[in-house]
Amino acid sequence: MSRFTLLTRSSPLAMAQAEMWKRHLAGAGHSVKLITCATHGDRDRRRHLACFGGFGAFVKALEERLLLGDAHGAVHSLKDVPSEQPKGLAIAAVLKRGSREDVLINLEGLSLDELPEGSVVGTSSLRRTAQVLRLRGDLKVICCRGNIQSRLSKLQEGRFDAIVLAKAGLERLDIRVPYRDLPFVTSPAQGAIALEAPEGSELFHEARRLGDRDSWLEVLAERQFLKAFGMGCAVPVAASAVLDGDIMSFKAEILSPDGSSASAVELRDKVDGEDDAAALGQRAWLKLKDSPEAREILQGALNRSAREGVCGA
Repeated sequence: MSRFTLLTRSSPLAMAQAEMWKRHLAGAGHSVKLITCATHGDRDRRRHLACFGGFGAFVKALEERLLLGDAHGAVHSLKDVPSEQPKGLAIAAVLKRGSREDVLINLEGLSLDELPEGSVVGTSSLRRTAQVLRLRGDLKVICCRGNIQSRLSKLQEGRFDAIVLAKAGLERLDIRVPYRDLPFVTSPAQGAIALEAPEGSELFHEARRLGDRDSWLEVLAERQFLKAFGMGCAVPVAASAVLDGDIMSFKAEILSPDGSSASAVELRDKVDGEDDAAALGQRAWLKLKDSPEAREILQGALNRSAREGVCGA
């Protein structure tokens, strides 16, 4: 039996997910202690995540402490983790993937199509913002930050007519509210809980042994697409791989921030291991990037970045 210390954010959802890895390791005979760590994304809940580094805002502080040797590993929502890790660290494995879907929550139980014209929708995601506007350009989408409970409170207070959340978070916290499914291709690795550790460490090898293989291959394909895309949070991006036996179905899209333009790709191929999964994600990007719509979206992102900086993206 080994004793491991894991870092986690302190939000209720992050703690619940860290407890899942703790139970998984304990089931293999290991003793696990959790240590909480505040991140930039936790401290600044007013500005949009794109204004201070995008999804990496929830990860960097944990990685810095890992590199200092303060813990053996860190637990993350993998969708929040950039496609490349600092030298010496690596994503070891993921648990069996939970729900990857996005859901719409509002007091009346309306679908996205049924929301009245001009309704205010809250989300902290550029990708969800673009996808909502793609389907309902008449709606107003504004930034809604905070943990799940605080976002639901803002909805109850009438600050939003509806909010968009990840279904997995509701399920992991056993929050039972009426919701309507959304037809979105979701973020790369959404629904996957990852363990990051020093590459080659005892915890790295043990997590790799205990992780879920099919979920791992799915997120490898999605994160390879994200890595090839290489534009951080400047462009809304979605990717979702589903492995059924040895056949992987892959969908991805990039969008303009206002939802006015989108480029999508779908592929399906046999996947026997990590190399095949990564190759499928790479092929998806190569196929998507050459479309006229994709070229227009990417050029628009470069123009905005030069003109306004990342906060204007």
